[in-house]
Amino acid sequence: MKHTALLLLLSVCAFAQADKGRIVGTVADVSGAIIPEASIVAKDIKTGAEREVKADTKGYYILTNPNPSTYEVSAKGRDLGPSVYKEINLAVGQERTLNIVLQPATVASEVTVSGGELTTIDTSSASVGANVNAREVGTLPLNGRQLSQLYLLAPGAQTAGGGSFDNIRFSGRANQENAIRFDGIESSSIIDASPGNLNGETSTGFRLQSSLENISEFRVESSNYPAEYGTGTAGQISVVTKSGGNDFHGGIFEYLRNSALDARNFYDGSSKAPLRLNQYGFSIGGPIKKDRTFFFVSQESLRQRVGVNLVATVPSASARARAVPSISPLLAGYPVGQTPSTNPDLDVFRGLFSAPIDEFFGSFRIDHRFSDKLSTYVRYNRDQGYLQAPLDVSGSYALTTAVPQNVVWTTQYL
Repeated sequence: MKHTALLLLLSVCAFAQADKGRIVGTVADVSGAIIPEASIVAKDIKTGAEREVKADTKGYYILTNPNPSTYEVSAKGRDLGPSVYKEINLAVGQERTLNIVLQPATVASEVTVSGGELTTIDTSSASVGANVNAREVGTLPLNGRQLSQLYLLAPGAQTAGGGSFDNIRFSGRANQENAIRFDGIESSSIIDASPGNLNGETSTGFRLQSSLENISEFRVESSNYPAEYGTGTAGQISVVTKSGGNDFHGGIFEYLRNSALDARNFYDGSSKAPLRLNQYGFSIGGPIKKDRTFFFVSQESLRQRVGVNLVATVPSASARARAVPSISPLLAGYPVGQTPSTNPDLDVFRGLFSAPIDEFFGSFRIDHRFSDKLSTYVRYNRDQGYLQAPLDVSGSYALTTAVPQNVVWTTQYL
């Protein structure tokens, strides 16, 4: 069975801004008087990109559609300023309120605000959800490094506990109604609304539809989300992928599980069921041209070899001896039983069968900034998976292959 999906979206404008945030606030002097038409500049610390906006006549400003990142915000007004606010952390889909206070022209002020990041409350919306930041994505221990396991950090999330995390639902709604977006692009058929499912049809052991090395952060809206979200009535998951910056960053990793490190449990019988799980890869990102062009590349492979214990009844020796010649070849397809059953024609067979999984994920992203108002990027993800699942003691098995791909090219003018 093969399942292949391809998404190619070309755009010349900003679209699907669910993955973007915004910074809003007022500009006033030390006495609290409103400063109209002040100039506010937000600088992305990662890429050096700057955005400038002006406050209106009532001192209110809005910085729309900035990428999730860390910003330095500076402001100045007529005969006042400048004031600089450092380490403004903006999460995916977050509205951050920053009220700026300008000092007299002879006084320069600098404020670091990151210390209050953990207690920041978003009062701009009644939606119920949670942001999972880059630190949590990168450091929380996960068995199998599957992105959907982190969905459980959101309020209202629940799973049946089967271990495959392919049925996570939010606030009691059907998991098939979850909607997933990658960089603002609908991807529920790529990184499925039922993670681990192939286009909602077959539950599998595939886990690398997207490597965690490729994820910067994401947000889950559990309920009460605004009208900008659609295509589903349950959880809304907005994922932001990593991009390069002015500094080089990268790493090499391997995660493993091995039955040699495990104790034998009661159900293993006389010997432990074998388990070999290796996940390994690398990522690297940095500048091609400082402040202008950046790249990010990641790769991850998963190789799993696990034993599956199967128990079934098979034809007994007496049943095989009485069979007519035309049926004997069919009975030969079954293994010889080890233990008699209550039925003289059937014996019980217990056997250990292999269920191998191989997955190979790769991604690259190129960002280019033509100016402070015009930028573009292209990103390509590809996962290739092979899974063999034993069906019964005769040795028959189901072979599943999947090649989900996701391509995005967008140009944004602000």
